[in-house]
Amino acid sequence: MSASIVAIGDELLAGFTLDTNSHWLAERLRLLGFPLLRMSTVRDRESEIVAALRRDIEEPEISEIFCCGGLGPTPDDRTFAAVAVALERELVIEESVRARIENRVIRMYEAGLLDSAELTEGNLRMARIPAGPSEVFRNRRGMAPALLYELEGTRLFVLPGVPLELKGVFAEEIEPRHLAGRTASAVRELRFQFAVEARFYPVLRELEQSHPRVSVGSYPNFETKELVIRCLGQDEKEVAEAAAVVARRMA
Repeated sequence: MSASIVAIGDELLAGFTLDTNSHWLAERLRLLGFPLLRMSTVRDRESEIVAALRRDIEEPEISEIFCCGGLGPTPDDRTFAAVAVALERELVIEESVRARIENRVIRMYEAGLLDSAELTEGNLRMARIPAGPSEVFRNRRGMAPALLYELEGTRLFVLPGVPLELKGVFAEEIEPRHLAGRTASAVRELRFQFAVEARFYPVLRELEQSHPRVSVGSYPNFETKELVIRCLGQDEKEVAEAAAVVARRMA
């Protein structure tokens, strides 16, 4: 079973913001034994978010979905509404989230960071979530909650898009309680100096047939004049065999 990432935000697709969240999550998930099948980036459009979520929910190979971004207090933050449509659930005020936001607003007011201790409509947007989450994760670095919805054969994690908040919730809440116990994907790398990439075509083509469960790719680095052949898969023995074939044939 594999995982997927749905990253949300006009700023990502317009090139204003680099999507470091997806890069970080992809690495963490690989190391935890949840290799990615798909990574999607969509605009802040409810219909497009719904379509991306439903596609991954309906994909039988995907067991975990990580939806990132669009949980904030402004009108362009539409992820909670889209998740509600995708799951066919109502939006409701989650009291535990509302209470945490209220406490945070009061502390910010007392610190002189806000003009009022009253909750605004923007604050309440972050407490209005799709009904029936399996778990509400505490976000210690921000107001927006992170959520888990356990569906039939799929777990949907909804995470804030601020990198510091996403990494904190993932590392402190999600990873130890929900993603432990699997084996990381096996990786073997071979490095060749001043190698002509095209020379590797025959052996890589052969490995597609002999080791179909191993992903074998070539990655040239023109600055170091080095060619990296990377073998990646879930079975360590198969990955080692594929790497050995490359080493033997290209020695």
